[in-house]
Amino acid sequence: MVIAQGEISYIIKLQRNHVDEMDNWGIHNDPLFLAYNFPKMDILQKHYWFYRKNYTFSRKCFVAFNNQNKLVGYIALRDIRMIRRSAEMGIVFDPNYLDKGYGTDALKAFIPYYFETMKMKKLILRVAEFNHRARKCYLNCGFKVEKLEYNPFEDQSVEVFKDKSIEYFRDYFKIEKGVLQCRFIHMLITKEGYEKQKNIYPHYPPNTCA
Repeated sequence: MVIAQGEISYIIKLQRNHVDEMDNWGIHNDPLFLAYNFPKMDILQKHYWFYRKNYTFSRKCFVAFNNQNKLVGYIALRDIRMIRRSAEMGIVFDPNYLDKGYGTDALKAFIPYYFETMKMKKLILRVAEFNHRARKCYLNCGFKVEKLEYNPFEDQSVEVFKDKSIEYFRDYFKIEKGVLQCRFIHMLITKEGYEKQKNIYPHYPPNTCA
């Protein structure tokens, strides 16, 4: 069932067969983005991955399809706090479908669903400062910068201070007590902020079937 409809994409809740589809996604070759590649898993691991993502009270997961019914993205809400009505969002797209507008379109469809249908009050995320494409997407979708701080990088194996192919990005990193730290931008959008800028969501009112 479609829960949010964009102009070039639509969103539904994660199902087990979607895990098999994501297994066929392209891969990032940039060392800084290897952690965003969908993991290769056997059947039992896929069952466990789906169960862990889909049957946890503090987590909800969704997938984005383009209008040609190709699964192009994955949206996860984690650390859901129903009393505070807040959650943290993570979003990953098939590398083969980046820079085609699907991320912004899907997110602009999802945000009205999040606030209007799910009745949430705050949505937070964090993005590596070097990830300019993602930063631009989030700003276009109405997120505001809350703070900038160093956090442990997802992939501790990246040789950012040795690999010459990524030496341009070294200023975004530091090593502290043996841990590779990266500068992350923490962003948020509140229900009040959303209400004030509904004009940026071309899909408002939310076209949902939930």
